[in-house]
Amino acid sequence: MLIANISPRSMGKTTDTGLMGHAFHEAGYPVKLWDADESEHLTQWFELAGFPFGVEKNASAKFAEEYTPLGDSGIDIVDVGHTENHPHIADSVLKVADLAIIHMEPSMADYQRVHQPRTSTPIKTMVGRSAFDRPSRTAPPLWVLLNRVRTNVRSEKQIRDLLADDDYNVFTVKIPVLDDIKQATGFSVENAARGPFGELVTEMESRGLIKSA
Repeated sequence: MLIANISPRSMGKTTDTGLMGHAFHEAGYPVKLWDADESEHLTQWFELAGFPFGVEKNASAKFAEEYTPLGDSGIDIVDVGHTENHPHIADSVLKVADLAIIHMEPSMADYQRVHQPRTSTPIKTMVGRSAFDRPSRTAPPLWVLLNRVRTNVRSEKQIRDLLADDDYNVFTVKIPVLDDIKQATGFSVENAARGPFGELVTEMESRGLIKSA
């Protein structure tokens, strides 16, 4: 099972990837993370803090050809380079992804960069065109995870409504603005499954997006 974490720019995607990996691991899944971002921020976090699972680098257009999955019960998660700047990496990852997740803040600026970018390809278009390079000729399911969400603000509902109108699937679980999450990179992680990332694993299981461990 390969999950592609994607976004057009810095929207907390690397932090989410690391914490998702820990939540899946704590829930009993075999886990491997892939750093397909040229910044190598995920790799740096792994080297500084150590994870109870591996991280492998491959920020290239050859990801699909060089990727080796863990197996039926395993969860591979890819931190994909920004789609605005590195579409060749995203295109390659999407050839083999089983699920694509857009990480974005509930703001009009981020909505426009995801759905109506002026100078790059919309993520939905990138995911859709991957069907031509996949044996099934079907694109992977695409979901949106709202990230860095503040409490009691109207923007979350407004962005959820816009995404629903544009036929995006949006997770009920959201990742809040918390210092423990914002400052997670570079430090060891414990009890990731007890917070929103554990809730996200449960929602994925309940929606049939992944098989229970």
